[in-house]
Amino acid sequence: MTDSGTGGTFDASTLDGLTFEAAYTRLQAAVERLQEGNLPLDNALGAYEEGIALSRHCQTLLERAELRVQVLDRPPLDDEDTTDDVESDDWDDPPF
Repeated sequence: MTDSGTGGTFDASTLDGLTFEAAYTRLQAAVERLQEGNLPLDNALGAYEEGIALSRHCQTLLERAELRVQVLDRPPLDDEDTTDDVESDDWDDPPF
């Protein structure tokens, strides 16, 4: 299997640990190879397969980053004790 898009099938395990920037650079290179239009069919399929895998990997990394930003943007939890709203006298007399 190849991971360069030069022919055969793409080995998606080569994406493990690949940063967004590195994956995006490789995706751009695969797109450029395809846009040149002079690849043999087997090589074009390999480049296309690589591009799809890289695109999905980039999308996954972007989704993870978005989730992290959403967590960071959440308002802080209220540090006040919510039991302060209930008066202590309410607990002295049972409701029955």
